[in-house]
Parts: sequence; C-alpha cells; structure tokens
Amino acid sequence: MTAAATSSNPSSSSSLLESMRCELLSLNTQKKSLLSEAEAIVSELTAKQPGGGPPIGIDDPLVDAEGYPRADIDIYRARTLRRRFKEIQTDHKALEKRIELGLVEIAALSRVDAENSSAVGNSGSVGVTTTKEDEEELRLRLAPKPKPKFDPKTGKWVVKSWDGSVAGVEDGESRCFDDLNVPSTAALASNLAGGAADRPDVGGGIGAATAEENSSSDESQRQHRGGGAVSFLENAPIPFAIIDEVSLDSPASEAGIQVNDVLLRFGDVDSTNHRDFRAIAELLPFASSENRSISVIVRRGSAALGGSTEITVTLRPRPWGGRGLLGCHIRPYNE
Repeated sequence: MTAAATSSNPSSSSSLLESMRCELLSLNTQKKSLLSEAEAIVSELTAKQPGGGPPIGIDDPLVDAEGYPRADIDIYRARTLRRRFKEIQTDHKALEKRIELGLVEIAALSRVDAENSSAVGNSGSVGVTTTKEDEEELRLRLAPKPKPKFDPKTGKWVVKSWDGSVAGVEDGESRCFDDLNVPSTAALASNLAGGAADRPDVGGGIGAATAEENSSSDESQRQHRGGGAVSFLENAPIPFAIIDEVSLDSPASEAGIQVNDVLLRFGDVDSTNHRDFRAIAELLPFASSENRSISVIVRRGSAALGGSTEITVTLRPRPWGGRGLLGCHIRPYNE
C-alpha cells in the first residue's frame, strides 16, 4: 500500500506508518548483525597464524609461488570465510537500499498523516496527533546534521540538536543553533574579558571564512594560544581521537600517520557520529574489500609548542604483516 492510497484513511496510514517503523528497526538490527559478522571474519582473515606465519588475507592468493596450495593455512576454512564475506557484502548493500527506500516512504506517509490530522481538526483523536509528532521527531533525528559551530557565549564548539536547539551546553535547549552565525557585540566583549589568552584563537575573522581565505593560508584556519583577539571558524572540525601507536610498514605508516596525530575526520566519520569508534570499525572491512581509499584529516603539532597544522592523508585499509587493517591504535581525545 502506498502513501497515496492511504490519504483518505487516517487510521490506515497511521497503522502502516507504525508497521514500516518496526520493519526499519528490524532491518537495522539485521544490518548490525551482518557488520558484526563481517568484522569477526576480517579479524580472522587478517590475524597472524598461530605459528607466526602471515595471515590468510582477504584476497591474497591461496597458493604459493610454485602454484601449490599454501601449507600454512586451512584452505577450506579460508574459502568458506571469503565466500561468506562476499555474501555479507551483497546482503549489506541490499539492506542499505531497503532502509533508504523505507525512510523515503516513511517521510511520505508522515506528510499524509499530517494532512489527515489537519483535516480532522479538533475532532481528531489524540492518538493520531501523537503519532504525527513522533514521526516528525524521528524524521528530524534521522536528518543530516550541519557541521559544528563556535558558540561565542560559552567559548565552546557546539552541535545542533534534533529540535534546532544547541546541544552540549548549559541552557542550550532554550537557544537556537542557527542564530550562532555571528556573535553579538556583548558576547564578543564577554569572551575577550574572560581571558582570550587562555582560549584557542582561530584565525580568519569573525564569522564564516571565505573560500579565498581558506585557501590563502593554513594559518588562518588553525588554533593558536596567546592571541589578544577572538575570531571564529564556523566549520572547523572537532577532534575526537588521538593516535597513540603506529606500526612500522603498516597502511597507517605508509599513509604518513604519526603518533600523537589528533583525528579530526575519518572518511565521513567525525566527532558527531563516530559512536565510540564503532563507525570506523564498520567502515574498514568494506573499504578494504573494495580496495577503496579513505581521506583522513589529522591535526599535528601543539599550539603551545609553536603551532599545529591540519593535514589530509589518504589511507587504504588492507591486510598487512600485522594485526588489523590499519596498523595503528587510537584512543579518545581529551584536550
């Protein structure tokens, strides 16, 4: 049944909406299960053999240099794992498509439900209104979020909550995230009076930097301490992890990643959506199997020791002589 077919039947559209929500939750559970299974398979394929031999590999040859089956691995096990991994990839793509279509259909049904509620007016049931509000909240929570902004009132970087308020600061629920573009004179004066020398000074002027300013000098986009004026870079990424170990000859080492690099962005993963690094763990197996590279943005150096620099490196996750697909270790970043 489509959204158009339910426009004249409020109870039908509401029940269908609830049914689709349950279906999407089920699909999401299946997706998480597949990702967990894929992670376990990749871990086994990329782990060193018990005797210290090289790993099986995701797509490495199962024969030696002379064309004979490798004697150091279980060939049957290797083929079984690889076949299952390819099945998971196919199933994962199909689930992603079904979830995407389901979200589109829910959005359409939400509009129909809203129209039905409006037509019923005061005589409509409370249940229909509640369902409409729930679906609107779900739509807003699932919608893409804008990049963080600098809040001149608190001197912190903040993100937008689903209802448009400011998340993560005191009294943020009573403030509008979209109004943070340009600070008021009073707010700027308050920041200056509060000790600008003790807070990061982001170059580039007050407000959003222009494209010319962004490209003219990296210094205009980096944080410095000890400055006298406070300026704001609206789209600067927020650090969320730090590299505390890089193995020699690993994919991370070859990409140029170094110990103490601060992670700002890993592909599409940033401070707002990394989910305790689970988003990175889910991304790696599929990037490796499809031979895809990932753009990684790190901050290198210390503002207290002469300045820091934002660097973009290209990382290709893949099996190598060590454990995992990267050859580095990250931990949460606490500034």
